Amino acid sequence: MKFEPGIYEGVSYEEYAEIEAFRSHDLTTVIDCPYTWKYQLPLKETPALIEGRVQHSVFLELDTFTDEYAIEPKVDRRTKIGKEEYEDFLSSLGGRTPVKEDTLRVCLERREIVQEFIPSEDDKVECTVLFHWREHPFKARFDWYDGINVWDLKTCRDASPRGFRGAINSYNYHMQAALYLDACKSLGMRGDGFFFLAQEKAHPYPYAVYTLSGEAMEYGRSRNEQALHTLLACKENDRFEPYNLDGVQIIELSDLY
Repeated sequence: MKFEPGIYEGVSYEEYAEIEAFRSHDLTTVIDCPYTWKYQLPLKETPALIEGRVQHSVFLELDTFTDEYAIEPKVDRRTKIGKEEYEDFLSSLGGRTPVKEDTLRVCLERREIVQEFIPSEDDKVECTVLFHWREHPFKARFDWYDGINVWDLKTCRDASPRGFRGAINSYNYHMQAALYLDACKSLGMRGDGFFFLAQEKAHPYPYAVYTLSGEAMEYGRSRNEQALHTLLACKENDRFEPYNLDGVQIIELSDLY
């Protein structure tokens, strides 16, 4: 897909990945370690990653779930018959991702708990947003946009205020939120706020909704500015130092505990 500023629906993740533009993930990674950003490997289809994708699909687009996923048959693959049945299943996938029935069940249980937040028919879900930020091409993928606010579903270990504050700091979610609202502004879209729907992975799946204060959002925006500056400087000089450090680092007495 060619880069052209706008908001698009129905763009597959594979198409999205091919668009030549920076992402929030680029900024949140390079600000911590340019070396890691430069040499990171492509994401592998781990069970945890697949479960996260399934959770988003179940919550956001349950009616099209079977277009992208297929439930694995319960067969004993240690037997000849079981192997043959499973091979038949794989041959029928047609590009869909196999998913265990238990994974789908858990995702549906979580969805039931937060059903009041399920996007309405008028909301845009899994939409691709292409925009210029600081004169550079960027892309984003909104979980859902209700015409006023941007929403993001986060499955996590701890959805409590203390736990989710830790997740925001660990994964730089404040940078993502600021960039997504800037994307709305760039395209002339209304973007009053950014909300996180945080839900724990473990039963009974407690949840909470979070947003950022104006000061916190501005801090995320300033971190994005810093990250973009670092990224462009590294590319220009072709130097991607681990943690953006140079030379021997001194540990002071005040650093010890």
